[in-house]
Amino acid sequence: MIFYSQETSIGLLIASLPAIVSVYLYFVADKKNAALILLMLSALLLRLLMISLDPYLHEWDERYHALVAKNMISFPFRPMLVVDPIMPYSYQDWGNNHIWLHKQPLFLWQMAASMKLFGVNVIAMRLPSAIMDTLLVWLTFDICRKWMPNRPETAYVAALLTTCSFYSLELVSGSKSLEHNDIAFVFYTTCALWAWVKYVQGEHKTKWAILTGLFIGLAVLNKWLTGYFVMGGWAIYLMLAYRRQMRLKYILDFTLVLIVSMIVFVPWQLYISNAFPIESAIEYQHNAEHFTKDFGHPGNVWTHFMYLGQTYQEIMLLFSLIGIIAFFRFKEVNKTLGVSFLSMIIALFLFFTFFVKTKMPTYLFPLSPMVFSFMAIGVMTIVEWYSKRRATTTNLHWQRFAFVLILGFVCLKPWDITRKRSAGLEARNIKINNTLIYKHLSDKATKDRVIINCKSYENIELMFFADVNAYHFIAPEIVLDSLQQLGYKFASFEYPEIQKPPAYVYDDPEILILKDQIR
Repeated sequence: MIFYSQETSIGLLIASLPAIVSVYLYFVADKKNAALILLMLSALLLRLLMISLDPYLHEWDERYHALVAKNMISFPFRPMLVVDPIMPYSYQDWGNNHIWLHKQPLFLWQMAASMKLFGVNVIAMRLPSAIMDTLLVWLTFDICRKWMPNRPETAYVAALLTTCSFYSLELVSGSKSLEHNDIAFVFYTTCALWAWVKYVQGEHKTKWAILTGLFIGLAVLNKWLTGYFVMGGWAIYLMLAYRRQMRLKYILDFTLVLIVSMIVFVPWQLYISNAFPIESAIEYQHNAEHFTKDFGHPGNVWTHFMYLGQTYQEIMLLFSLIGIIAFFRFKEVNKTLGVSFLSMIIALFLFFTFFVKTKMPTYLFPLSPMVFSFMAIGVMTIVEWYSKRRATTTNLHWQRFAFVLILGFVCLKPWDITRKRSAGLEARNIKINNTLIYKHLSDKATKDRVIINCKSYENIELMFFADVNAYHFIAPEIVLDSLQQLGYKFASFEYPEIQKPPAYVYDDPEILILKDQIR
């Protein structure tokens, strides 16, 4: 089934019904456990819908992640984009090279495992993101609940906002840049945050310190050293809570977290440095250059302010500001923990604003469990303020139900989700058309042939949907001749309106011309 606006709207409505009932159960019927279960169900349904909406690979960067993950099914410890690079390529061109180390491997392994179980298709490829993003709802709820046990409504609202996060849902669908890589990163940093909160407020501290280190290591194994921002918050907490009586136990636990995290991610770095020294050196240099180069993502000191509006919505950020102000007026919450949360938000924002030249919206999205928690404080502060002045006992619960439900609708932005699936969007129709062609190429075209002259960079998508080697350009005649002498056979898309094959391709009877209507 191909989803367009109408089908998407119906799907969103059906997937949201458990959440609507959940809000009713929580604020009107006072059945909080059932409400949380239904909210989790709605979160899962929404994310399963999102991974089904687009039956093609998105350009940046889903198609590259998908192809590398597909190849990892057979070669889990040899990340490859083009498995058999018969054409010359640059080690530095991560969009057209052989050994692909442009991202850390954990999220790719997860995608590969899913496709191993359920087949090579876009839904199986996106399924791990749907599962992790659903679990984020409960993690956010539990973090907020542990932080503010006397304000359970705040934890529920934070979970609802996470459920309805438009930006998160579009990451799961693959349509936002860095998609599954960032979902995995947010998931593991949130797991680390959750384990640390359990450490702060619970017993068996060594166990929770080990788990925190484990999750930080897994976060780094997704998206490099930014995953250590949780340890920065931990350090702030130690300085605030124990500045006069710092115990050796806390310092040793902090050190344990660092050691465990390194045990998780350092072996892969040693492995790739030994197995792929040239490629790994290029990628480490590329990571370092984000401090000095924008790589096509420029910005200034205001850029991340604007990106916060994109990822969390401007109107909802107002509730975060209200929540921060209200938090400092609370008496029964763990102020030190809250200040540590704020320090992580501020530190990460300042770091990416002033020290990193490359600007991207998802750089600040790992802060989402804390941002949604402060947002929820702001929401409930407004609700309580209004209740004291306007509401009566009989309609108080219904007003809370209506207010929270409206905010969930605003966060979800169903009008934007459906608009992006409009039948009138030519770019989307082209992607659907070309994907259908790639999926149904004849054996004559794909068996024992290399396909050339694909649409720009859509050779990546073709190699995902079909077991074939493909390129988005046509090599010079002398190169094709030399490869034919080695036994390679070729097929070429015609694609006449933009990239018509040269005469030497048409004149070569050994090259199969594909007449499929690539657009």
